[in-house]
Amino acid sequence: TVMLNPEIISQSDAYETEESCLSLFGGPRQTMRYRKIKVRYENEKMQTRLKTFVGFTAQIIQHEIDHCNGVLI
Repeated sequence: TVMLNPEIISQSDAYETEESCLSLFGGPRQTMRYRKIKVRYENEKMQTRLKTFVGFTAQIIQHEIDHCNGVLI
């Protein structure tokens, strides 16, 4: 899914997890994520979309949005 200017507008069910990152050396690091997120973004045609993601997909999206905001775990 192409997501331009993604923004998490709601989140629920927080949990602690470990993640690794290709941008950092070393092993996995502890981080807080949410099992369910709702994201507002534009697609490749610059149309605004809202979509809910759950589970591992939601975790990956949170990780990548962190990168967009200059956050490394």
